[in-house]
Amino acid sequence: MNLSKMNTHKILFIAIALTIMGLLATSCANDVDINTDYQEITIVYGLLNQSQDRQYIKITKAFQTEGNVIVAAGDPKNSMYDPKDIEVWLDEYLGANYLRTIYLDSVLITNKDSGDFYFPNEIVYATPIGIMLKQSREYKLNIKIKSTGRLIEANTTLVQDFTIKKPSAWQDYASFTGKYSQKVEWKAAKNGILHQLTVRYFYTDIPASGPRSSHFVDLKFGIKRASNPNGTETIIQEINGTSFYQNLAANIDLPEAGMKRYSDSLYYIFDVADEDFTIYLDINGPSNSIVQERPAYSNITNGIGLFSGRYTKIRYFAGLTPPSLDTLINGQYTNHLGFIER
Repeated sequence: MNLSKMNTHKILFIAIALTIMGLLATSCANDVDINTDYQEITIVYGLLNQSQDRQYIKITKAFQTEGNVIVAAGDPKNSMYDPKDIEVWLDEYLGANYLRTIYLDSVLITNKDSGDFYFPNEIVYATPIGIMLKQSREYKLNIKIKSTGRLIEANTTLVQDFTIKKPSAWQDYASFTGKYSQKVEWKAAKNGILHQLTVRYFYTDIPASGPRSSHFVDLKFGIKRASNPNGTETIIQEINGTSFYQNLAANIDLPEAGMKRYSDSLYYIFDVADEDFTIYLDINGPSNSIVQERPAYSNITNGIGLFSGRYTKIRYFAGLTPPSLDTLINGQYTNHLGFIER
């Protein structure tokens, strides 16, 4: 399924679960039995991203237990729907005009991270591979529970593509040298509010014996917020060259004896999230106030959770400029990492 993709899904699903627990806890007086008749609550989490060739929707349900809640959370039967009892589809619209329906199939993921909930296997719902979404369209999510006939719905627009102003399109190599910080500038995405830049640097290790291996190191910058979703603003992120090399030094192990280590390509990754995502994070994120009670946010009809848009744009570089490569090999922060010229 930066803003990291898998980490964002995991963090927000936990936040949704905690929101539900908080609602249950604050709505119960001391003299009320919280284990009253069970009412099914569907929990939905999905971020549509037209830069990907497949979309994933996580659909679970709240559970009730009289025993240990941690033990119960580890049992997938308590919160997963039977895939045979659920139907999921997206309706695509251009304005008020219906265009097509995209059906989602259940997919088993076998590498879910450990935590309080069940792992490593989980079922999510995915569009067919290669069925691309279009940024000018609106999408309606439909979830039908067959055994009860209950219908859960949500709508979202997509975050649109945008222009990167700096570095310019003709710059093939990334530079992290010079006395002053460099500026990365891009046009805010239409329908986007939160913008985050990640610099991803790739390198290759060739041991004295054994196969070569490729690795990457990320340098993440803080989230930049557009004041509106109109796509009219310019977003600026300054990059200090020293921080780039210090980040490499902190995250790359020393080379083994006889190992050759080469510098490779580099990406600027721009992640953008929409207004619903922003509101959700604002309401459910950590609070600096001593007053902890805040309203829960959900844009799911007949359920709870989040269905919104995000977009990822990648700016590719063939590698580092010669002065930057020289700093990598001989500079004070990274000269011990064993990088050599090809």
